[in-house]
Amino acid sequence: MSPPAPPSHLSQGAREYLLQPDMISYPDDWTDPWSVQDFRDRAHPLWCGVNERLDFDYRVEAEQIAGVVVERIRVGKPPAGRALLHFHGGMYCSGTPEIDRVMNAPIARDLGVEVISVDYRLAPEYPFPGAVDDALAVYRALVDDGVALAVYGESAGGGLAAACVVAARAEGIVAPVALVLMSPMLDLTGGSDTYRTLQPVDPDYHEPSVLLEPGAAYAGSTALDHPLVSPLFADLTGLPPMLVQAGGREVLLGDSVRFARRARAAGVDVTLEVLDGGWHNWPLWYGLPEADDAIASVVTHLRDSFS
Repeated sequence: MSPPAPPSHLSQGAREYLLQPDMISYPDDWTDPWSVQDFRDRAHPLWCGVNERLDFDYRVEAEQIAGVVVERIRVGKPPAGRALLHFHGGMYCSGTPEIDRVMNAPIARDLGVEVISVDYRLAPEYPFPGAVDDALAVYRALVDDGVALAVYGESAGGGLAAACVVAARAEGIVAPVALVLMSPMLDLTGGSDTYRTLQPVDPDYHEPSVLLEPGAAYAGSTALDHPLVSPLFADLTGLPPMLVQAGGREVLLGDSVRFARRARAAGVDVTLEVLDGGWHNWPLWYGLPEADDAIASVVTHLRDSFS
C-alpha cells in the first residue's frame, strides 16, 4: 500500500519531498564502528549539501570550549553575553555541526545572537554518557563565563538538548532562558505509538529500527529508560520555557506529544507545534515556506525568552 498523497495545503516543495525523499542506506550493525563510519562518510556530504541553499553571508569559527570542539556561527556583530547552544542530529551516531549550518545561520541572523554548535562524541565509539558529558561541559563553561544561554537541537540533538538541561539542573547550574526541541528523540525505548501508526507515511523512517538501533548503540550498557538517555522519563520540574516542534508524518511525533504533556504537568511553560503533513526535521529545508515559518517561530520564542 502506497502512502497517501501529500496534503494540498503544503507548498510544492514540501509535497515533492514527501513524494520523493532523500534516501540513504543505513548500517546493518550500528555497534560496528567500521560500518557506522562508512555511513558517516556517505551521509555527511549529502546532509551538508543543504547548506548551499543559504543566500547570505555568515561566519564560521571552530574552537574548543572545556576541551570540546564547537563551531561558532555569527552574522554581523552579535552582542557579547548571550549565545544559543545547539546540538546537531544524527541518531547519536553521526553528524557534525556543519550539517546544521542551514538552520543555525538563519537563526543567528534573525535573532542577532551567535550560535555555538557542539561537536559532541558519537556512538558506538563513545556511548552514553559521552555526549551528555560533552554537552554539560560546554554548557557549564559558558555559564561560568557569565553567558546567558538558550539551548536547542533537532532529532538526537533535541534529546541531547533536553538531557543537558536536566543534567545541568541536577548539578545546580543556572538554567537556560529557553529550550527548543525539533523532531526530538526523547524515548529510545520506542514506546510511542506513532512508531507504528505513522510508519507507513513517514518518508524517512519506514522502519522503527532505523532510529531505535542507533539509539541502543548510544545507550550501550545503560538502560534505555535512563532519564538522561531518554529524557521523557526525567523529572521535568523547573525546566525553562519550551518550544517543541514535530511533523505530523514522522514516527517521532509521539515522543514530542508525550514529552510536552509531561513537561506541562510538571509546571513548565510549553508550546507544542505540529505541522500537518510535516516530516522529520523539516525546519532544515531553508527556503520552503514550512521551514521558514518554523524557524520564525523558534526565533520569536527565543527572543521573547531572552527579553
